[in-house]
Amino acid sequence: MNSSPFKRSKRPEVVKPKEPPVIPDLEKPSEGVIKWFSDRGISRKVVEMAGVETGSAYMNGESKRAIAFVHRDCGGKIINVKFRSNQKEFSQIKNGARLPYLWNLIEPSNDQLIITEGEVDALTCMEAGYSNVISVPDGASDKKLLWVEDLEEELKQFKRIVLLTDGDSVGIAMRNELARRLGRHRCWRVDWPEGCKDPNDMLVGYGAEKFKEFVDGAEPWPLKALHETRSYVNDAFALLNGDVKTGVSTGINALDLNYRVRAGELNIISGAPGVGKSEFLDQICLNLAAMEDWRFAVCSFENPVDEHINKLAAKYVGKPAWDVRSGEKMNHNEWSEAVSFIGKHYYWIRSEDEAPTVEWCLENATACVQRYPNVRGLILDPYNEFEHRRPSGWTETEYVSQMLASLKRWAAANECAIFLVAHPAKLRRNQDGTFPVPEPYDIAGSANFYNKADNILIVERDFTEGSDDIRVHVKKIRFKQSGRVGTVDLKYNYVDGSYRTPTVGLSG
Repeated sequence: MNSSPFKRSKRPEVVKPKEPPVIPDLEKPSEGVIKWFSDRGISRKVVEMAGVETGSAYMNGESKRAIAFVHRDCGGKIINVKFRSNQKEFSQIKNGARLPYLWNLIEPSNDQLIITEGEVDALTCMEAGYSNVISVPDGASDKKLLWVEDLEEELKQFKRIVLLTDGDSVGIAMRNELARRLGRHRCWRVDWPEGCKDPNDMLVGYGAEKFKEFVDGAEPWPLKALHETRSYVNDAFALLNGDVKTGVSTGINALDLNYRVRAGELNIISGAPGVGKSEFLDQICLNLAAMEDWRFAVCSFENPVDEHINKLAAKYVGKPAWDVRSGEKMNHNEWSEAVSFIGKHYYWIRSEDEAPTVEWCLENATACVQRYPNVRGLILDPYNEFEHRRPSGWTETEYVSQMLASLKRWAAANECAIFLVAHPAKLRRNQDGTFPVPEPYDIAGSANFYNKADNILIVERDFTEGSDDIRVHVKKIRFKQSGRVGTVDLKYNYVDGSYRTPTVGLSG
């Protein structure tokens, strides 16, 4: 095959390393290697068809003879070699490119693609008669799944993608991420029989014919709008036994008692003008990035991106990015470390010409989820600054209801938490010039903010000179797994903009 059979886009077939790969001397597999595969139910014919070879590889401090799984591009050129020893040790050649194993054998006329976690599992599928089979380049440890982005256009041509990963937690996590990025509507999955952890286990235990029957009967990935009752049985049983997944920590101990974050929920942050709603949200999201490796798509009008980055950096380092009266600011090394972290966890959705619509933001957030790994949060700050194109004949209440419903659908479909900052309607100042603490029904636009939201947090700040007191009112928690209604006392650091649990709560 001299050229790729796929319709090409402007994207490269594979991102090649700066230096060419170091190709070792390879040999045809020995009879011992053929027997090794035979013991695993894989014939000589399949081994030869897949182009398996042998070679010497450096593993655990010594050179060993090992099976060589040769990765080729669609022109037949070797771009990577992955070695496997008898002791299940693995290594790869230097500067090898990341392209799925057996991608060079794919026939685009076949609208089905099988994806496995390892090379032996890919050969297992070939033994059962499947032709369009690939193995991910780096096993389940390849969290970034960069090859999915590299082959974005080519992968679109497959209508049915069967995900045959291992049955352990790591394999299932990779299966879920692949489905999320490839599109659940065209993904199928299997749960291996008792005693089988992967495709090869089933081939050895049941034979090629039963294996094929099992894979052909793969379950379509459950879609949000269409389920059989049996899809809910396990979750219902978990609820019965109290085995319910709670939200993840906010990184602020006092707040965790009342509020924890769950992907797929709509969170509304509100409060009087100037209380620090956006800064409070920044702290929570930065903590989630540090503790859970969550990534965020950010559509914010509150600050220019450069200023926003420096505010996040201050919280990350614990020092301001610019001179303040307190004196010390972060040095260049601290700033560089912070910006590197922010660059890995934040993606910015910007419209420089005009205020975007919510629909436009969701469209770009969808692209962000599909393109980048582990995007688990979408920040919309604030709601009031979006351009709202209310259809003719709709009341504001009807419009807000539909808009919030679309946010909830998007959050659930993409397994992302949405954080929506919403200002209250015009508040009357107290006699002392301060604003009262708003209620959820005070949010500008509609009472639907309370009805539709999963969780609502109201931020209150003590503006008395010298005070660093913050009070967070958790006004609504839809599901008990996320917390409970209540009031939380926090402290605010004016130097770096961070929030923390106080050693002593607010008085009164």
